[in-house]
Amino acid sequence: MNKNKKIAITLIVASLILGAFGFIVLPENIITQFNSSGGVNTMGKIPALIVPLLISIVPAILSMNLDESDERSKKYLMGSVLGILILLVMIGINL
Repeated sequence: MNKNKKIAITLIVASLILGAFGFIVLPENIITQFNSSGGVNTMGKIPALIVPLLISIVPAILSMNLDESDERSKKYLMGSVLGILILLVMIGINL
């Protein structure tokens, strides 16, 4: 198993753990954006969690079959990290 595959599996597991944690602890309506008038825009819990989960899981899966020397692999893994950061911010704002 190459290094990219190990990192990708770790990122996928971390994403799923954060998604499950968010599903358990977050309220039914999740704040997803702050609008220009200072108010907030909300979204249902399931769609709000699915979007960052897909942002983190899909690039990790795409990077699994690439060589470590392939530049796209690093970009995919960074996209996966971005999805995890979005999940962390979402959970932090809504707790």
